[in-house]
Amino acid sequence: MSQSRVRYIGSRELHRDLPKVLDSLEDPETRFVLTIHSKPRAVLIGAEAFLALLRGHGSEDRLLALQLGALVQGLESTNPSDDPRDEREVQEALVGV
Repeated sequence: MSQSRVRYIGSRELHRDLPKVLDSLEDPETRFVLTIHSKPRAVLIGAEAFLALLRGHGSEDRLLALQLGALVQGLESTNPSDDPRDEREVQEALVGV
């Protein structure tokens, strides 16, 4: 299993380095967590990585989507179980469905 590269980036750094950040998002394993005043506000992923998450190629992709969603919403302690119904409930809570 490959490890995704999640990097925290502040809004000023993002503004300063936007072309470099966008280039790095060509790698589908790269993720950025945009912070404002040290609080996570958004997750940046490349278009191909986003499409792969939507297609749900595997449980690793779904888990990563849940983890990134939890990180942004401050729910880092959320630990989804192996039961797909529980995963669905957590996912709906994270996306506000």
